[in-house]
Amino acid sequence: MESSGQARSPANPWIFRAQLVLPFGFLVYAGLIVLWISRLMYVAWVLEDVFSASIGIALVAVPIFLFLTVMVNYVFWGLRKGRAPENASSP
Repeated sequence: MESSGQARSPANPWIFRAQLVLPFGFLVYAGLIVLWISRLMYVAWVLEDVFSASIGIALVAVPIFLFLTVMVNYVFWGLRKGRAPENASSP
């Protein structure tokens, strides 16, 4: 089954709006995690605490959350793009 590459609009616009909550909500969540880790690094620097531990945590956590954010958006938009139009008949 080939698709034209265009996303079709759902029958109910509320469905599409509800589907947008997941990728954009996860984007906000991951962004807040990155900001929180950055703040922890800043506080460790100001208080002259163990800064290397903050960097170690950030080197692991930040790429994981950024990767998960990219994958959630890639899967969501990939599934939306690959949908067949409603009026297309299957072979």
